[in-house]
Amino acid sequence: MARTATPLLVGAAGLGLLLFAAAASSPTARRTAKTLEKNVEHLLTDWIPTLLKKTSEHEGQFWSVQANLDGNGVSYGILQWTQKSGSLGRLLRAMASADPVAFGRFFGASWMKLLDVTGQASLEAVDGVVLWAEPWVSRFTAAGRWPAFQQAQASLAAESEYMDGAVAIAKVLGVATERAMTMYYNRTVQQGPTGALGPAHRLAAWYAEDATRRPATPNDVLAQYAWTCAAKFRRTSAPASRNYNADGNIWWSPVASEWSELAVGRYAVRRVAVSGVWHAMTGPPSKPWSLYDLIVKRSSNILTDPTLRDLPVALPGTLAA
Repeated sequence: MARTATPLLVGAAGLGLLLFAAAASSPTARRTAKTLEKNVEHLLTDWIPTLLKKTSEHEGQFWSVQANLDGNGVSYGILQWTQKSGSLGRLLRAMASADPVAFGRFFGASWMKLLDVTGQASLEAVDGVVLWAEPWVSRFTAAGRWPAFQQAQASLAAESEYMDGAVAIAKVLGVATERAMTMYYNRTVQQGPTGALGPAHRLAAWYAEDATRRPATPNDVLAQYAWTCAAKFRRTSAPASRNYNADGNIWWSPVASEWSELAVGRYAVRRVAVSGVWHAMTGPPSKPWSLYDLIVKRSSNILTDPTLRDLPVALPGTLAA
């Protein structure tokens, strides 16, 4: 069941009025107002753990290790931080800072070399072994079960460039609910902050051309945003080249079926037969998956999730500390 609203959720505007009134009253009233402010901030920002939990359900557990998926080296943890992007290096440095003794215990005598290699976003082997092979996989797995390192993952995820990207999308589209932030964060993790922000700008520009295009319901805006994100990985004519990108780890392939369109008032998707449609594919050549289908299905799950709230939330940094 979705969590229900509480009368204390007065919002940032109402909170400001309360504090303004308290400022002209007694010290006791001011202390009471400060306590109320902190309580409201907690209620308006407790969506962040929910967002991280919902994202990790798709990405992995604290100890999850993917072995060189799409040529990215090790992918690790609740957001599957990757070696090639350099994000794994940032995570490992945060873990080492959180508990240096435990870090050395889990990763062995070459822990400094590990930090050096991953800090350079290199796929170089450490002690002659790539990081997606043993004994490194077992070391990553064991370290992911250590509480201090789990906290480091959660803190980095909450304060990362992915969160910054999600906040930027919320400001562009003007929708900031627990469901919306979960959608945006999911997209920034999957498509990168810049890749996820582009569709938001395109959608906002489309609305600006004709104000009647913008749906009245916030979740319909989310559906249109998700569809815009997915559209770049789908085409209805044969591409000039089968390669989607220069690396060749994403390619175009014809498909016989796909998840149905996310549209206004229709969030639950179904498999439909198609002809003449091409999707951008990635993954192992023996078992690739469609990026279009991935986005549409995950977005549908978020839009139909009964545990996500549709109440406005405060974005990080918008309420006084």
